[in-house]
Amino acid sequence: MKKSFLLIAMLLMFGGSMIAQDLDLGVKVGYQTPQLSYKQADIKSGFQNHLTFGLFGRIEYGKLYIQPEVMYFKTQNIFGLDMANTGEGWIPEERVTFTLNEANLQVPVLVGYKFLDLGVATLRAQVGPTANFTLASTTLFDKTFTITNNDDQTVTLDENDEVFDTKSIAWGMQAGIGADILGKITLDINYNFGLSKVFGALNNTSWNQYFDFSNVDNTKQSLFMVTVGYKFL
Repeated sequence: MKKSFLLIAMLLMFGGSMIAQDLDLGVKVGYQTPQLSYKQADIKSGFQNHLTFGLFGRIEYGKLYIQPEVMYFKTQNIFGLDMANTGEGWIPEERVTFTLNEANLQVPVLVGYKFLDLGVATLRAQVGPTANFTLASTTLFDKTFTITNNDDQTVTLDENDEVFDTKSIAWGMQAGIGADILGKITLDINYNFGLSKVFGALNNTSWNQYFDFSNVDNTKQSLFMVTVGYKFL
């Protein structure tokens, strides 16, 4: 299913010129954020810490268009964990906190409508499904620590304890508004609604015997994406 969805997006992007009245190709760069802000410091931090970039295509039919994209970005999630109720009585010497770092490929296929032409700029709205592919995942604890059970058995977890490939795909919906400026520059603000539970693969790690991932497993990611693009074709 992953390959099929990605293939459909690429075919729409690069093969649509055969049937479309107009085809644009371009590049985009921006950032993801849980909350929009107009402050310069927040925008700078977004580009530094949550950079996203990629390619987009647009197949236009008058005021309507289809816009597939392929965007790369990284995410970082920090969790505080409770011990699993396994009967072993595992007790941490201190609070357990770990970080999950992921490299992702997001493939939205958006359907949009140009609702206002201002001459130098055209305003539009768009909505469509997204598929988020996890390319690689690594985890690390904030420090090396030891946990102990009722039988005085101990387990030491290192800062870089485990590397795993989630081989996962998270589905979502994206909706937003945008503008085309001078026919070449694009500005988009979209909101990604997470539809899939995205951290279920943590239950497949060796830590599942120690930690309770039930709350983590139910997490769905929803973020704003702010991008600036340039049409080179």
